[in-house]
Amino acid sequence: MYRLDDSIGYKLFQSSRLMTNRLNQYFRLKGYLITHEQWQVLSRLFEKDGQTQQSLAVLNERDEASLSRLVANMERSGLIERRPHPTDKRINLVFLSDESKRLKEEYTEIAEQTIEDASFGIDPDAFAECLRTLDQIRRNLS
Repeated sequence: MYRLDDSIGYKLFQSSRLMTNRLNQYFRLKGYLITHEQWQVLSRLFEKDGQTQQSLAVLNERDEASLSRLVANMERSGLIERRPHPTDKRINLVFLSDESKRLKEEYTEIAEQTIEDASFGIDPDAFAECLRTLDQIRRNLS
C-alpha cells in the first residue's frame, strides 16, 4: 500500500526543504542577505568564474529565464557582475564581485555547517553511499 510518508520523493522534498531553510537561516544569522539559490550560483562561480548565464542555468538545473532574473537580482545586490563576452557581444559573462570573493570562505563555512547538521549521527560510509544513490536517482530520471 502506498503511503506518502514512505515515498522517496516526499522524503527527498522534505529533506531538501529543511536543508534550504537551515542554510537560509544561517546566512541570515550571520547577516548575509543571500539565499540558497544565490549560493548555488556563487558556488558555481567559485568553481569557475566568468561563466555564461546559459552554462550557469545548466549547472544549476534551472531554466534560463529564472536564472536570468536571479542573476539580475544578484547584480543589483552587488554579489556578481555581468560583463560582455570578449568576442560575442550578445552574450554576458557572469563574474564574482570583489565582495563575494572576499566572503567565499565565510559562505562556504555556512554551507559546510548545514551539511554537518544534516549528516549528524550518520556513518560517513553510509552518507557517501547515500550521495551515490542520489546521483543514480538523478541519472535515472534525467
